[in-house]
Amino acid sequence: MTAPQRILLIEGSGRGFLSHYVHALALGLYEAGHTVRLVTGCRDELHGWPLPFGKGACLEKGVAGWACLAREVRAFRPDVVHFQWMNDPFVGRLFIAWLHARGIGVAYTPHNLLPHRGRWLSMPVFGYFYRCVDRIVARDPHMVWAGEELLGIAPQRMVQLPGSPNLIAHPLAPQSEPPELAGHAPGEVRVLFFGHGCRRKGLATLLDALAGSDWPKTVHVVLAGDGVLQGAEPNTLAAAQHRARLTVIDRYIEPDEVGALFRDADLLVMPYLKLCKSPIVDLAAAFGLPVLRSDRVEGTRFRDGAHGLTVPHGDALALREALAILTAEPGRLATFNAALAREEPVTAATARLAAGHARMYADLMTERRSGRAAARAVDARLARPSSGLLG
Repeated sequence: MTAPQRILLIEGSGRGFLSHYVHALALGLYEAGHTVRLVTGCRDELHGWPLPFGKGACLEKGVAGWACLAREVRAFRPDVVHFQWMNDPFVGRLFIAWLHARGIGVAYTPHNLLPHRGRWLSMPVFGYFYRCVDRIVARDPHMVWAGEELLGIAPQRMVQLPGSPNLIAHPLAPQSEPPELAGHAPGEVRVLFFGHGCRRKGLATLLDALAGSDWPKTVHVVLAGDGVLQGAEPNTLAAAQHRARLTVIDRYIEPDEVGALFRDADLLVMPYLKLCKSPIVDLAAAFGLPVLRSDRVEGTRFRDGAHGLTVPHGDALALREALAILTAEPGRLATFNAALAREEPVTAATARLAAGHARMYADLMTERRSGRAAARAVDARLARPSSGLLG
């Protein structure tokens, strides 16, 4: 185990899977004996959850957010500040220089190496920003390659720490049933389509699949998420509702309700049209929930045929056939459940991720201390009076 450190984690949104990930990391570091504080966005959706580490929710756009962060640094006096994402690399570089002047190490986890908009135009700016950071956490080998080849990041400054533990899946996380849903009935096969509305998530394909066949009363399809019906053609939706039991929860889903949705589902369906490495796949795995996905969905540890099935994207017939097989054969789902149960539990994944981060923090602080010692030695040597032409 590394020596206890003071770690300040920064996550600006306060919402979604990135927020849940950093909460899990904070919990893992706390349980490993480190002093942890998390500073997150003002719209902190986990504000009511009982957590053992310190937390603040004051980050907003602009100067007020940076001023709040500076106050947090002065009050907490961390060894390391670890950012999870930064929208403003210009101010970020100045803030990092201020942290370095105070002897504080800086780590950064780019969940995307570059922003989605203006990606190529922003590359030089982010390239310089990355060179100011002590350590960069890459969550997969593709990001390591891109960091080195596209942005010129020195390989020794990148640390690969895979895994996406999600606090929602923790055994002690709060859970509450969405009021729109009745309890899971005996014999019911509950199919979940989940997430914020987006036409490219393939809801139209799913509705076409449902509308093309009569489904047993035991099959219950739940569509849940804020704006979940985006991309749904009204006539196709009506036909699907006529031929299958369908429950729509078109609203923001509270985090404790998300846990209940995944716990009570028997199958997660993800017929995405967009190419996506989705954390929802990892969340499903943490709940032991099989996934029926399109070939556009990537998962960190998803194994086709063991954790679920894959169908061509946009193919309603293939989706209908796979869905019919899985809902008609409970034994097939049970086989997937058994395979998922053998995977790493969320508590172990959290501990492993925290241990890797703690080693990284220790290494970067050792490097910073040795760099400061070398700089002091050079300054002392230059300050000595010269004893000769080459003295």
